[in-house]
Amino acid sequence: MLTRPRRWLRQLAHNRSAIRRDASLLLGHVSTLPLAVFPLHHEPTVRSELDPRSYNNNGDMLNALSQLLIPAQRESASQGTLVVRPQRVAQEQQSTRWFFINGVASAPPVALLNASEIARIFQRPVHLLHTPTWGLARDIIESISARTLRKDGKLSRPAVYVVQEALEKHDRVVLFCHSQGTIVASYIVRTLLRHAATRQLVKKLELYCIGGVADSLQVDHTLSAEAGHPVPYVEHFANGRDYFAQIGVLSHLDSTAGTVFCVPERNGHLLNEHYLAGIARGDYCNRSSRLYRYVRGREPGEQDFMPIQPGEQL
Repeated sequence: MLTRPRRWLRQLAHNRSAIRRDASLLLGHVSTLPLAVFPLHHEPTVRSELDPRSYNNNGDMLNALSQLLIPAQRESASQGTLVVRPQRVAQEQQSTRWFFINGVASAPPVALLNASEIARIFQRPVHLLHTPTWGLARDIIESISARTLRKDGKLSRPAVYVVQEALEKHDRVVLFCHSQGTIVASYIVRTLLRHAATRQLVKKLELYCIGGVADSLQVDHTLSAEAGHPVPYVEHFANGRDYFAQIGVLSHLDSTAGTVFCVPERNGHLLNEHYLAGIARGDYCNRSSRLYRYVRGREPGEQDFMPIQPGEQL
């Protein structure tokens, strides 16, 4: 009966410096936490998570709100099985597959709303890899546990097998990750690079991390040299006054592979309301990122990979 408490105590002792670091970050940036949902209705060109008209019916929004507030263990709505297709795009390219990994406290209606806007802006079918919400408070605890104590398998293990299978069948796999989804993506990359049977597959993987909470993301030096670009290929987009980005990617630039595009004075953490329209316009990158080259169904070329950044090589 005492085995689990003892294991937890050993993990806490082993990770005490990381716990102190994260506690300092959480408290140090707490003044920007209320800005996570502001500004309201800032982007009229997207369907906002906060607008009841964005949902199919009032029941969907009430469902999303109840799951946010009421702690409960819930199942994933989709492990890549639900596909959101944009209008006028009937079929998916056989050579490429896009996945969306949702952020913290995202009930199925919110995750599907996010995936729908991604599909519309990039004009590609998007497969939803849904991380269920167990209520906002418990989600935050799970995220901290996953990041600080490296107990991220519970959140991420099911997604690894889905992404691995897609990499085996397609020439390119794109992971579009928001918030807590970047922790899942980081785990997927570590797992695939760790095993010889899957390591070469990572050459076909691209990650686009929005408002990232993860504290690390690695690329492989040998694979990057072989491919001529970072492997996996990674870009990050962050609002400078987004609390979750502040305690995540913006505080861990030294351990985060990939180019980080940031608008320092911009608020907000919601994917649709605060990020997608700006990404579609090229606000974050002056229209220079590879992700921007995908907007409106365009196809980036080999020349559109951003170069390997200092510190990306292991």
